[in-house]
Amino acid sequence: MTNGNGQFVIRGLRSGSLFLTATKGGYVPATYNQRRPGGSGQTIPLKPGQRVNGLDVRMWKHGAISGTVLDETGDPVVNARVQAMGRTFVAGRRRATAGPTTFTDDRGMYRIAGLTPGDYVIVVPSTQTSVPTDVMESFFTGTPISDVKRMELGREMNGIGSAIAPAGSPYAMKAGGQTISLPPGTLTPIVGASGILIYPTVYYPAAPTAAQATAVTVGSGEERSGIDLQLRPARGVRISGTVIGPEGPAATTGLHLALAGGDDTVDALDVAAALTDSAGGFTFPAVPAGQYVLRVVRVPRAPIDPDEATRTTTPAGTVTISSTPRIPAVGPPLIPADATLVAQMPISVGDRDLPDVIVPLAPGPRVSGRIEFEGTIEKPSIESLTNIRITLDPADGTKLDDAGLALQTGRPDETGQFKTYGVPPGRYVLRVSVLPAGWSLKSALYQGRDIADLPVDLESKDAAGVVMTFTDRPSRLDGVVQDATGPDPTAIVIVFPVESAAWSSAGALSRRMRTARAGVDGVYSMQSLPAGEYYVAAVKEDRVWEWQDPALLQSLSRVAGTIRLFEGEQKTMDLRSVEIR
Repeated sequence: MTNGNGQFVIRGLRSGSLFLTATKGGYVPATYNQRRPGGSGQTIPLKPGQRVNGLDVRMWKHGAISGTVLDETGDPVVNARVQAMGRTFVAGRRRATAGPTTFTDDRGMYRIAGLTPGDYVIVVPSTQTSVPTDVMESFFTGTPISDVKRMELGREMNGIGSAIAPAGSPYAMKAGGQTISLPPGTLTPIVGASGILIYPTVYYPAAPTAAQATAVTVGSGEERSGIDLQLRPARGVRISGTVIGPEGPAATTGLHLALAGGDDTVDALDVAAALTDSAGGFTFPAVPAGQYVLRVVRVPRAPIDPDEATRTTTPAGTVTISSTPRIPAVGPPLIPADATLVAQMPISVGDRDLPDVIVPLAPGPRVSGRIEFEGTIEKPSIESLTNIRITLDPADGTKLDDAGLALQTGRPDETGQFKTYGVPPGRYVLRVSVLPAGWSLKSALYQGRDIADLPVDLESKDAAGVVMTFTDRPSRLDGVVQDATGPDPTAIVIVFPVESAAWSSAGALSRRMRTARAGVDGVYSMQSLPAGEYYVAAVKEDRVWEWQDPALLQSLSRVAGTIRLFEGEQKTMDLRSVEIR
């Protein structure tokens, strides 16, 4: 604990490279020599018996955003859910990511506190989840379905919403054979002679999408007040039809409906979700006019053991179903042989109902191949081999949230053969985690193309025969950053490919776009970079907030140095920190 002057002493430390972190209520946690909120900290080298003085830690106060939510008549909306979404760049594209949530009080006022300084989008979200009423009643009453069937049904419900409210609760209503569940804080639809009126999602100040919203910038300790939103009802159109799989109508299958278009993508904010009945039929009871994308992803799952499942009823009357998979003796579970079934189709909604919509499911393409090891050290054990996690990452940085697909990982078998889950058609890069000790990924070659760095087009067919090679000879780039006065401990080093197309096509975690913080002596180190040609630049970290912004990378490319790395090569490149204009 610090004293009244903010001073501290920490004794009895072991030697090594240490991080010093400071936390305080009302402030963003910070590390030694951090130059901006959310920036990188710097390690402190400590020798045996050494005493280090003068370690100052800069901290930033949390900010807040407040305002009022009104309805179409100007009256305050009570208990409306309001969410702040942070804005950042991922894979060269602006994204809005889910942040803290609050609810309006009896005056319609809200306040979201504890915000790290930065840019935010404020939204009053509205999502409806519809389940056939007979399916809902069977699920909750326990008849006429078995416990195992109920758990399987609950698992499918989890794919369209984390909690489902039974009919008769404050968060559900019946309409046309469907039970519509609404998350707490969502305004209840109005059922009238002319149909159903709903309150669509609204982004500040009055935008239907995050791409059209106005960002709210919050500084250290700043409160942005007067961020008001007004909700207006819209007539909902009924969309109904049938989901057809390879073997016929697809029962108890989840569907997601999201707005189409917009460069500013948002994580997991569907307009509506639905579950099919026993004949594959589905209904979205009330969808406002607009352009949408209808998505279905049905991931194959291992059978549920009733003894391993849990059912939790919350005080609000909603029910959450979860299950714990049986852990195999070696490695995570193997991917089931059944295909992932997917559909993705545009839906244009006007002022008329859309009946008889046919949604055909097709097997999602997957990647398969084998693993090889090149090196002199002993190859990994079977346990290490089968613990390698393999996934597909969308090249544009979006997330595979449908049906929990983002959480599904593949692994090699004992012979080194692997396959991924099937995915919706698109462009992907191969990702590997939980690497064996001493090994790094060299390449994942498919038809002469390294799909660990360059996206592969997965439209309708699988990518088979991929050779994933691991090496014990990783490349390395080291050097010293200096400014006009000597070593520069305030700099970060940014490494990115010379090919500008790679700045926005290698997924959310590109292997070839990296940063490293200079140490107290200006020394930096970058390990396991794939072979290739790179720009390398050092900049003051407090001048760079969104280093994946293509405009910033373009500016850096004009002042950066270039270097070509070959496999297993270790190079030294000293740098001078540059100013960004």
